[in-house]
Amino acid sequence: MYKKNLLIFLILLAGFILNVVSVQIVSSSFQDLQGALGASVEQISYVMSASLIAEVIIIPFSGWLARLMSTRVLFLISISGFVLSSIGCALSTNFFMMIICRGLQGFFGGAMLPIMTSSIYILFDKKKIPFILSIAATFGVSSIALGPILGGFLTEYLDWRWMFLYNIPVGIIIFLLGYFFVDLSDKEKSLINKIDYRGIIFLAIALISLLIFIEEGQKKDWFHSNFILTTFGIFFICFIFFFHRELTTKYPVIDLSIFLNRNFFIGCINVVVFAITLYVPIFLLPIFLGQVKNMSPLNIGLIISTMGVAWMLSGPFVGKLLKVIGGRLVVVIGAIFIGIGTYAQTTITADFTINELFISQVLKGVGAQFLWIGNQYLSLGSISSSAIYNAAAMFNLVLRLAAAISISLASSLLIKWKTEFLTELIETKTYSNINKTLEFNRLYLGNNSDLIFFNYIERESLIMALNKISYVSMWTVSIPLILMFYVKTKKSKVVY
Repeated sequence: MYKKNLLIFLILLAGFILNVVSVQIVSSSFQDLQGALGASVEQISYVMSASLIAEVIIIPFSGWLARLMSTRVLFLISISGFVLSSIGCALSTNFFMMIICRGLQGFFGGAMLPIMTSSIYILFDKKKIPFILSIAATFGVSSIALGPILGGFLTEYLDWRWMFLYNIPVGIIIFLLGYFFVDLSDKEKSLINKIDYRGIIFLAIALISLLIFIEEGQKKDWFHSNFILTTFGIFFICFIFFFHRELTTKYPVIDLSIFLNRNFFIGCINVVVFAITLYVPIFLLPIFLGQVKNMSPLNIGLIISTMGVAWMLSGPFVGKLLKVIGGRLVVVIGAIFIGIGTYAQTTITADFTINELFISQVLKGVGAQFLWIGNQYLSLGSISSSAIYNAAAMFNLVLRLAAAISISLASSLLIKWKTEFLTELIETKTYSNINKTLEFNRLYLGNNSDLIFFNYIERESLIMALNKISYVSMWTVSIPLILMFYVKTKKSKVVY
C-alpha cells in the first residue's frame, strides 16, 4: 500500500514541479522575450506575474474542485490544460498573446499545487510525513530555482520558444502516468448542489482587482489615478462581501474558520515571509547580473540556481533533523540562515564577485529549505484529514498571493528608489567630485564622456536601490523568530 501511495504522490509531485519550473523559467530570459514580443521594460514583468495572478485565482477553489471531481479528474484536466496553454505560449507572436497564454498556463498549473500538498497528509501516516515533506521540498519547491537555469540554457542554445515547448512531451508523460496510476476517486457529488456562486464571484473579482492594483499602481501614480482608485474600491468591497458570505452561508466554498487554528494562522504569516525572501531575489538578481554584470541568460540562470541546488542537497538532512529537534527549531534555524544570506546581499557593488554571490545564495537556499519544511510541518500537521484540502488550498493561496504582490512591490520600489538615488547622485557633491575625475576623458571621448558618466551614476543608483530592497527583505525574517514562541507543540484542535 505504501509503495502504491508513494507512486501516486510522485506523479502528483511531477505535475507540481512542471508548473513551478514554468513560472520561474522566464526570469533569466527577460531581455530576449522583451525583444521578441515587442514589450516595454514595464510590461515584461507580466510574463512572470501573469502566471502567478492566474494561480492565485484558481488555488482557493482547487480544494473544493478536488472534492467535487476527485483528485484524479482534476489532476488530469489540469495537466491537459497546462500542456495546451504551453503550446500557446510557444506560438505567441506578440506580448498580449503571451500574457493570455501564460495566464492560462498558471490557471491550470495552479490547481496542481494544493493537490500535491494535501496528498501528503491523505496518503501517508504521521511517521512518514517528515520524510515525504523532505522529498516534496527537495524535488518540488527547489525547482523554483531550476527554472532560471533551464530557461537560460534553452534560450541561449536553442530559442526562447523552447522554454514552453519542452512542456509538451513531459506533460503528456505525466498525463498518462496520472491516467493509469492515480486512482484517488475521492469525489463528493453532493457538492454540485452546494456551490457557493456568490462566494466564488466575490473572491475572484477581489483577487483580480487586488493584483491589477499592485501591478498598475506604480505606472499610474497610485491613488492619483481614477483607475487605481476604482480598482482598489472594487477589491475592498468584493473582499468584504466575500468575507461576510463565507462566514454566513451554510456551504462556503472556502471555510475561513481554518484560520482559527493558531499553528495554521502562524504558518500562513511565515509563508508570506518565505515568499518575500525567495521570490523577490529571484526577480531582482537577474536585473543586477544582466544590467550591471552583463551576463548571458545561461550564466544568470546558473547563479540563481545555486540557491536551488543548496536547497535540494539539504532536503534529506532537514527531514531527518525535523524528527530530532522539532518544527520550531527547524524554522528558527532557517530564518537565521536566510537573514545572514540576505544581509550579505545588502552591500553588493559593481565589483561584487561570483564567489561572494555563491556563498549568500547557498545560505539562503539552505535557510529556505529549513523554513519551508519546518513551517509546513507545524501548520498543516495540525489539520484534520477532513479539512486538509481546504487548508492546503489556503496555504498555497497565501504563498502565491504573497509572491505576486512582493514581486510587484519590489518592481515598484526598484523604480522609485532608483529614481531617488539617481537624483541624489546628480544633485550632491558626489556628481561634481566624480565628474572632475572624469574630465580628462573628454580629450579622448569628446561628448561621449557625458553619456558614459550618466550611465555610471544610473548603474550606481540601480545597485543602491537593489541593496535597499535586500535590506528591507532581511528584516522580515525576524517575524518567524518571534512567532515561534506562540506555536503549539502539540496537535492543535481544529475548530470546525
